[in-house]
Amino acid sequence: MQTPVVMLGANFYTALGAIRTLGRHGIPVYALDYHFPTAYALSSRYVTEKIKCPNVNTDEAGLARFLVELGKSFEERPVLMATADNYALLISRYAEQLNAYYIFPDNSGHLLEKIIDKSGLAQLAKEQNLLIPQTLIVDSSTRLPGVLNNISYPAIIKPALSHKFVSLFRQKCLRVNDRDNLEKALKTVQSSNLEVMVQQIIPGFDDQMYVFDVYINTEGRPTHTFTGQKLRQFPINFGSSTLTRQVYVPELTELGLEYMQKLGYRGYGEIEFKKNPDDGRFYMIEINARLSTLNILFDKCGVEFTYIMYKDLVGDPLPDYHLAENKPWVFWHAYEDFLSSTAYLRQKQLSLKEIVRPWLRYHKAHAIWAADDIKPLFAFARLIFGKVTSKLYRLITRKS
Repeated sequence: MQTPVVMLGANFYTALGAIRTLGRHGIPVYALDYHFPTAYALSSRYVTEKIKCPNVNTDEAGLARFLVELGKSFEERPVLMATADNYALLISRYAEQLNAYYIFPDNSGHLLEKIIDKSGLAQLAKEQNLLIPQTLIVDSSTRLPGVLNNISYPAIIKPALSHKFVSLFRQKCLRVNDRDNLEKALKTVQSSNLEVMVQQIIPGFDDQMYVFDVYINTEGRPTHTFTGQKLRQFPINFGSSTLTRQVYVPELTELGLEYMQKLGYRGYGEIEFKKNPDDGRFYMIEINARLSTLNILFDKCGVEFTYIMYKDLVGDPLPDYHLAENKPWVFWHAYEDFLSSTAYLRQKQLSLKEIVRPWLRYHKAHAIWAADDIKPLFAFARLIFGKVTSKLYRLITRKS
């Protein structure tokens, strides 16, 4: 039997894509989540066993202890994979304890914690001379006049760690167009003892967002690379991809490799860049140190990063492959792309023709749908239906 995988988190299509990749190769996948009703990836036929675990957001130490006990039940160490930042942080923080029971990439010196914490990434970028937008760190002790007078507008407020920020503002980031709006938002942030970044917005539409994906093996050598271009996002302008095409960008590959090597990164990783149309330069926006939402697009293009990482970690690496041509594939999340397209039309950022043209041009790598694994689609549909009906009920009762 092949070495199993323990997958942390199953409530997003990141996990679903990774589970399918591994399952199609006959690899047993033990999928963990703390809330089964929303974990639609658990419906996949490729899940070997569903395991309920402590909530990583409220009991990280408890989940670490749970993983240690779970690890003891396997005859050989399984590969441990994270589908979200909070799980990647857990692996980094408890690496010493987990290493005795699991296999995972070795990123020493708490590198993942620095990368996932947006302020830590800004500091790393400064130390390694990596090009990022103008960025100022704000916490409860920061003097606001220094921030208000030294940032270019429009700007964006981003949390160091997102889940507390989202619970306060109900969104992952805030756009501010002037000094007054920034001052008001930052006072709220400081009163809540949150750490955030105020960052310059690089000009250009969403299609100026690019991704560089790489696998760096246990020896520190990049073995597989991929580049892509976002076409649409949800929420629009500052969200996750809903339509992303594979496109070979040699300059981006060279730059991404330089950045990852400077950081000493190991394993699979993804850098998001934005190209400034004014100067043509690529500015690093963030690094994703966990599995990607674009997993199905990678598979369609022949760069199965989840499987590539698995094979390297179990000591049977695949041949190197650096994708250096254009494939006719786009990642497509149908539901979220409908929402984003509606918003683009409403705000007159795109015309109907501009929305339809790229959708018709490429083959679709579907975020949720798969002909050989249809149950997750129905589980996702039930989840969305429940959210819609709940929202309608609140609106009706509020009016009555």
